[in-house]
Amino acid sequence: MSIVANPILPQNFRSINHHKRPMPRKSAADRLKTLRERREQLDAQLRALEARNKQAERKADTRRKVIAGALALEHYEKKPDSEFHRIIFRLLDEYVVRPHDRALFPELDEAGAHSAGPDGDASNGFTRTGPETESPSPTP
Repeated sequence: MSIVANPILPQNFRSINHHKRPMPRKSAADRLKTLRERREQLDAQLRALEARNKQAERKADTRRKVIAGALALEHYEKKPDSEFHRIIFRLLDEYVVRPHDRALFPELDEAGAHSAGPDGDASNGFTRTGPETESPSPTP
């Protein structure tokens, strides 16, 4: 049996590469530094991805609230004699207390919902009603 030379490799292949030495291994300190840099990069990528996910969740939550609020307001406006209208009116009257927010709901002040408080105190201009007090109903 004779040895057949590989036609792809040159005959002196060993002699061409025998003078190359393997690359020296990195020191432990260099490896630690490299790994720490890589960890910092991965941590930054994780933080960025988590921030994007949180932003997407907030955006979806805001959209859900806008849709639900639009539905509630449409029902509130189209059915002024409904129990739903009275409940929404009471909740708006109770919880929407800042003047610039109340201005978005002119029917709150038109109904005279906020005059003097139960003790005759009108210092803040609003009367907060609660579940324990009867809230005024809007006049159609």
